[in-house]
Amino acid sequence: MSKDTETKVVEMTTEETPKTVEQLKAREAELDQINEDLIKEMQSREYEIDFKTKKVFDRLLKFLEKDAPWGHTTATGLIMLYHNLREAKELVKDKEFNGLIPVRSTSVTILWQMVTKMTGNGFYEAKTFVELMANVGESLSAAVQKVQDDNHALRENHSALAKVQQELAELETQAAVEGPSAE
Repeated sequence: MSKDTETKVVEMTTEETPKTVEQLKAREAELDQINEDLIKEMQSREYEIDFKTKKVFDRLLKFLEKDAPWGHTTATGLIMLYHNLREAKELVKDKEFNGLIPVRSTSVTILWQMVTKMTGNGFYEAKTFVELMANVGESLSAAVQKVQDDNHALRENHSALAKVQQELAELETQAAVEGPSAE
C-alpha cells in the first residue's frame, strides 16, 4: 500500500484533561477538526486490491453488473462499487496491467459483502468463484482489515470528543447551579 493509504495517528495528550470551560471548548474544537479531517481523508482514501489478471477483474465486474444480490440497504453501495471498478477499466486495458486496482474505502467493505454473498449453480460457477477468491481474497481481506483499523481511529476520536463534551456539560451545569459568582 502506498503512503497515501496509511492511517494518520491521532495523538491524544497524556497530560491532565483541561478543567476550565475555555480549555474544554478549545479541546472540543481541536477534536472536531481532527474528526472532520479523518472523515474527509477516509472518504477519498483508496486501497489496492490485487485482481491478478484481467480475466478475474472482468468476471467480478460481470457478476456485479448482472448477478450481485442487493436489497434496500445495499443497492446504493453496489452502484458505488460498480462505478468505482468501471473507472478502473482503463487500467485493466493497459498492456502493463499489474493486477492492482485502487478501490475507495467505502467500496472495499461493499466489495467484501458482495463477494461473500456470491452464490451460483453447478461446478463451473463454483470453480469460477473459487478462482476469484484465490486471486482476490487475500488482498481484499487485508484491505478490509485496513479499513476497519482506519475506522477504529475515527471511533477513538469520537470517544475522546464525547468525553470532552461530557466534561464541558458538567462544568456548565455546575456553573449554572453555583451562579455567576463561582467563576
